[in-house]
Amino acid sequence: MQTLIRAVRSQCRISSDFGSSNFRYFNSLSSVASGRKLNCNSPPNHGYVAPSLPLFNERSKFGTMSVSAASTWRNLTTTTVPVDSPLREPTASETDMPARIKFKRLDKTARHIMQILDKEAVEEVKTQREIPDIKPGYIIQLKLEVPENKRRITTIKGIVIARRNAGLHTTFRLRRLVAGVGVESLLPLYSPNIKEVKILDKKKVRRAKLYYLREKMNALRK
Repeated sequence: MQTLIRAVRSQCRISSDFGSSNFRYFNSLSSVASGRKLNCNSPPNHGYVAPSLPLFNERSKFGTMSVSAASTWRNLTTTTVPVDSPLREPTASETDMPARIKFKRLDKTARHIMQILDKEAVEEVKTQREIPDIKPGYIIQLKLEVPENKRRITTIKGIVIARRNAGLHTTFRLRRLVAGVGVESLLPLYSPNIKEVKILDKKKVRRAKLYYLREKMNALRK
């Protein structure tokens, strides 16, 4: 029981010391706000007004004390003076900057030139000799000059089973039977070794590649 009484007395002593210290602190704060410690007779004009009542008394509680202090400092105001900044003038290096030069890719330019040259070469070959439009399914007969055989002219007959369009390098695949064996020849359409092309028959086909004719023994049979 005596221990409990001592604890209560010590707690009351601590609370009284804390209240007196707070009282002295806020009395000094109010004196600074009113200008007494700065030896000023006139009220300060720093954007706030000194309170007429004391900020803290013995009967007030800590909640009222904090609100009064907060209201005192809340009246502080700051004003900014607008400064006219001069306009920034562009420098000579910025105004005289040249426009960006667009560079074209050389590979695209070369490809375009080659396409033009290829088209002109095809037209020149067509003016020299007549070259019919050969399509898959056509049975043709052509006269071919063989450089390996002393440039003798050989007649070849067969069916066109495929064609690859590549401008001047257009090729077609010709299939024929030699001694009962199927033989295929890949020939360039605009080759100078082809002296004459004659279309014998036109078969109607649905495919662009007639490779299924390789399984047939006689592809030239109607």
